[in-house]
Amino acid sequence: MYSIDEIDRKILNKLLDNSRLSYRKIAEDLEVSETTVFLRVKKLIERGVIKRFTVELSPEHVGKSLTAFILIKTEPQKFVQVLDKIKDLEDVYEVFDVTGNYYAIVKIRTSSREKLAEIIDEISMIDGVSSTETAVVLRKIKEDFRIKV
Repeated sequence: MYSIDEIDRKILNKLLDNSRLSYRKIAEDLEVSETTVFLRVKKLIERGVIKRFTVELSPEHVGKSLTAFILIKTEPQKFVQVLDKIKDLEDVYEVFDVTGNYYAIVKIRTSSREKLAEIIDEISMIDGVSSTETAVVLRKIKEDFRIKV
């Protein structure tokens, strides 16, 4: 595991707030050289600390205003195959292997209740799925994809 120091943390926090910041601006803010920032970011990428740079979209503005979580029970011997099929479905954004009464939790972002019903039907028809339970998100209280460092 790669250990990050205080300068790495500060660079990461700057990029978490705005991944479009220039290395020059980060260097100015942290009072280090632009080369230091460049080399540190390069190393963070190479070591897998930074997985990618991306844009966070507003689901509502791109037609994905309905969010739901589907809890899934499977036949144990078909669990891996079930998750392999689910992860490739349209509108499936996150799939988690979990402990407890369910084997997996799936996060869905879609356009309508009708589309959600189609997704639930599609998941239910996968060989090995024994049951599902769906929770539709009514309000988003907090959602933050940034990992604090």
